[in-house]
Amino acid sequence: MIVSLFLIVLFSFIAPAQTVQSISWEDSRDHIDIGDKVRVLEDPEGKFSFEQVSSAEFANRFRPSDQVILNFGFTESVHWLHFSFDNTSREPLVFEISHAFLPVADLFYYDENGKVVSIEAGYEVPLNEKVVKHHFQIFPMPEGSHDFYVRLISNSHPLKLRIFKESKYEIKTYRQRLVYGFYLGFMVFVILSNLFFYITLRNKLYLFYAGIVVIYISYASAVMDGFILYLFPDIDLMFWYITIPTIGVPLQIMYAQVFLEVKKYNERLFKITKWLTIYFLAYVVLKFALPLTFVLTFNTIHALISFFVMGYLGYDTGRRGNRLGYYFALAYFIYFLLVLTEATYIQIGKPAYFIELSHVALATLIEAFLLSFLLSKRFEFEKADAERIKDETQRQLLETTRQNELIVREQNAMLENKVEERTIKLSNTIDNLKQMQNKLIQSEKLASLGELTAGIAHEIQNPLNFVNNFSEINRELIAELVDEIEKGNYAEVKALSADILSNEAKINHHGKRADYIVKGMLQHSRTNSGQKELTDINALADEYLRLSYHGLRARDKSFNAKFGSQLDEAIPKLNVMGQDIGRVLLNLINNAFYAVSEKYKKGIEGYEPQVTVKTQKLDKHIQIRIKDNGDGIPENIKNKIFQPFFTTKPTGQGTGLGLSLSYDIIHKGHDGNLEVESKPGIGTEFIITLPLN
Repeated sequence: MIVSLFLIVLFSFIAPAQTVQSISWEDSRDHIDIGDKVRVLEDPEGKFSFEQVSSAEFANRFRPSDQVILNFGFTESVHWLHFSFDNTSREPLVFEISHAFLPVADLFYYDENGKVVSIEAGYEVPLNEKVVKHHFQIFPMPEGSHDFYVRLISNSHPLKLRIFKESKYEIKTYRQRLVYGFYLGFMVFVILSNLFFYITLRNKLYLFYAGIVVIYISYASAVMDGFILYLFPDIDLMFWYITIPTIGVPLQIMYAQVFLEVKKYNERLFKITKWLTIYFLAYVVLKFALPLTFVLTFNTIHALISFFVMGYLGYDTGRRGNRLGYYFALAYFIYFLLVLTEATYIQIGKPAYFIELSHVALATLIEAFLLSFLLSKRFEFEKADAERIKDETQRQLLETTRQNELIVREQNAMLENKVEERTIKLSNTIDNLKQMQNKLIQSEKLASLGELTAGIAHEIQNPLNFVNNFSEINRELIAELVDEIEKGNYAEVKALSADILSNEAKINHHGKRADYIVKGMLQHSRTNSGQKELTDINALADEYLRLSYHGLRARDKSFNAKFGSQLDEAIPKLNVMGQDIGRVLLNLINNAFYAVSEKYKKGIEGYEPQVTVKTQKLDKHIQIRIKDNGDGIPENIKNKIFQPFFTTKPTGQGTGLGLSLSYDIIHKGHDGNLEVESKPGIGTEFIITLPLN
């Protein structure tokens, strides 16, 4: 017996090393699962090196794997995986260990020259330093046949091993990110909608639930699938992973207590869950003193407890009369069922993914949808109850009111008389205010008209001079014409007639020029009729630029400035209220000349005042830019300049209505936009944007 046992033990030591079946590649496939084709070796103390585990004496220490999905349980042991792969593919291949939460994931093999190749891809390696920048652990596969060894620490996470065509893997990764983009988008929508309802209704339940959904996103999407690594490549993923669930459990229970009004329906159950919540909150701190395997185990146990507690709270309050209790329990039952399904699939080695979305993420998606729906239903029920209470109260009030009906009617009559009197007074006050406002607006228009007077006088003098001069010449020519007629010199008569006609054309031209200036002045001074007409914006801008400059020169002979225009000839005539747009242009150009004039008075060496008006046709709009090189507008008052009665000019030099009226004319009257860009000490530019149609 002893001899036989000795022979068996001896044979086991001298038995030949087990060979590893080489995994072959078929180009007709997009990928192959190799989880059940690898051999596994546990290294509890993490002391083995690649040279050791790849040696012949370690070959028999690897055990075969019979699962597509590997699961090493709650352990901090190092595990070595060994597989042989013959890469005969015509395009690049990659090897994927499909989970982000791997502290260590190193691939080793010998190249054709017998040199050790080592590739690190665990989460302790920053994302930007990985060979393949992905939240999973991805390794490029060399050509030819090689023995591969993988050293990893999984910390309870199930692993799926696959070899992909690189092109197909990129498509899979894109599809996965697209699905998770939808997931994150929906969850962010839930957060924003709950924040909106909180701001609107001032009910803390919405704010509370928004915080819970943030926890869901952090755990189910960011941690479980590694997307947080793209935002924060250097994050401590272990700290994040063990902390988020411990925070989420007490928050969910507290939310259930408030949402289901547990204290109202079952005070004893409320006290029990209150102490349970205190324990979970204490565990958030205590977990840092526990070994990692304990923390992972407790996190799982706590998750199961929370599922049971949440479901029972819903069931108990439901049977006691809370109409939302059963729905609440159903939401968490679905949540638990999906998580349990994924855990079961993992244990039996089957895929646990649905359209690239993990069941845990899908569970949080469904739970968020159901609870958001329940929030709305809760307040519908509360509204219905409030309406019922309101009706009952109104009935009681009606009973009481009937006893004092006569007194109430008299009081109502007195109140109505007082309200009517005050309404009449208020109406009169509003009418007075409107009249005063109209007077102020008209005063502003007349003030700008006064500023135009000098410029108009200068502009109208030129055509009048031409009219007078050519009229005098024609008078002399007509006298000569009479003489020549008497002499019978008809050739000279024709020449003189041609000169007279030419001079008459010039008189007519300059007369119309003077008429245009006068009409422009009248349009500026009269009240807006509200009628739009086709207007040449370029002509309007050029006209008011010159009138404004000459007006300032008439008031201050010492002032001089460069001014010019850059007018886009492609701008068509616009259907606008010409006199209103003219007022806006005049106001902005006057302000520009005022700004450069004030800066000029400071006597700055080398300073040369300059005002420019530029028009430009864009795709569906036109822009008018009035730019000066004055002192600019300080940042602290830039947001006030369009307010009525705000002005930086000395008392008596400005009403503070110019920019306010200009803003209303552009925004309300023409569906346009008026903006300002200014740099203190450099200058200011006002930008008018008007739609082409």
